Amino acid sequence: MDRLTRSNTCGQSTVVPMSKLKSPIVLQTAFGEYTLDEILGEGGAGRVYGGVSASGEAFAVKSLTQSSLDKRRRFKNEIAFLLRNAHQNIVTVTDHGFVVDGPAKGPFYVMRRYSENLRSRMKAPASSADKLRQFLQILDGVEAAHLLKVVHRDLKPENVLFDKASGMLAVADFGVAKFTEETIVSLVETDPRQRLANFQYAAPEQRVSGQTVNETADIYALGLMLNELFTSTVPHGTDYKLIASVDPNFAYLDKIVSQMLKQSPNERPRSILQVKQLLQQYELEAVTLQKLDRLNSTVIPAGAVDEPLAHEPPNLVAAEWNAGVLTLTLDRDVRSEWVSSLLNMGNYSAVYGKGPETFRFNGDTATVAAEEHDAQSIIDHFKVWLPRATQVLKQKLEDDLAQKEARAREDLKRRRLAEEQRLRVNQSLKI
Repeated sequence: MDRLTRSNTCGQSTVVPMSKLKSPIVLQTAFGEYTLDEILGEGGAGRVYGGVSASGEAFAVKSLTQSSLDKRRRFKNEIAFLLRNAHQNIVTVTDHGFVVDGPAKGPFYVMRRYSENLRSRMKAPASSADKLRQFLQILDGVEAAHLLKVVHRDLKPENVLFDKASGMLAVADFGVAKFTEETIVSLVETDPRQRLANFQYAAPEQRVSGQTVNETADIYALGLMLNELFTSTVPHGTDYKLIASVDPNFAYLDKIVSQMLKQSPNERPRSILQVKQLLQQYELEAVTLQKLDRLNSTVIPAGAVDEPLAHEPPNLVAAEWNAGVLTLTLDRDVRSEWVSSLLNMGNYSAVYGKGPETFRFNGDTATVAAEEHDAQSIIDHFKVWLPRATQVLKQKLEDDLAQKEARAREDLKRRRLAEEQRLRVNQSLKI
């Protein structure tokens, strides 16, 4: 990272260069030794250092610089949660300790070193598809926390870290997170007047004292970040820059952002799962409309059959008769679906009593009991069956895809009708 983000006590962010330490700081725990040589980030309550472990591995250390009882309890809960975490889209603590004296005095924890945060990552060129993939990673991380009954309450690009080597994003900084009684290790009382989130990404209920703050506050912040990923602006009010103005192919995301940014938390999606369902629903709708427009309302193909045996039949490459058993070898293994098609190919001719059902298939071989004088005739009929079975398999797979497409379209139609009905009824209601 060439630059880092510093958060001041008002929750606003300014960009400052990383600073090398004049003298390295050495931290020791029961499990390791860490040498700190630079400051990566700094906020109102903590500082993030960079350095190397005794084995030479790069790492980062988050140190608590404010020693109030409230800050220490929150830091303790954060460490406990991140120590248990095993999800790739949430930062994981690998070690922790306490420094009695010195410039890094206080509790600290050790985590992997990330290349940059999402704020700086947003400045790099990326396709719309890549931006959506980044957002889906963030969704996965926040959803994992929510499933553990942890609400982040301070989601913003600075608190999402990026690892260039793996391309993975990880949610960080759970310092003001809300933990349930099952997940806390230290009880924290929150003053109703205390504002815990960055104001720019805070949900409306976080800006008013005494309001309940739950998962929907994180969903609000995620909606702001989704719009910002595409437009480079944070939405304010109702007249904000739309994703459609940047990439019309992803215009369907504007509907989702709009729902995530509802002023009332009760009107937003109630869970990350619902956000993902909206993404799937509106993406399918958008793709369908694009196809219809592109093909001038012609029938959209149900899909392409990608099973090789449905396009090219196996070939008979060897035959051997031995002690009343005829073994036929094909040029490739045949799957159970192809064998099933062979057994259900309808009309066929065969040596009396030697139909497809009498053969036993194993990989690339087929065996059947055969008399000496029937062997050649069985081979001749078997070769005729091969392309016929492939045709039957292809037809079956095409029918299956068509039915799947029809079910998907019918389901989408039901969703559209339900949404249109909901919108129509709500527009007619008068208070």
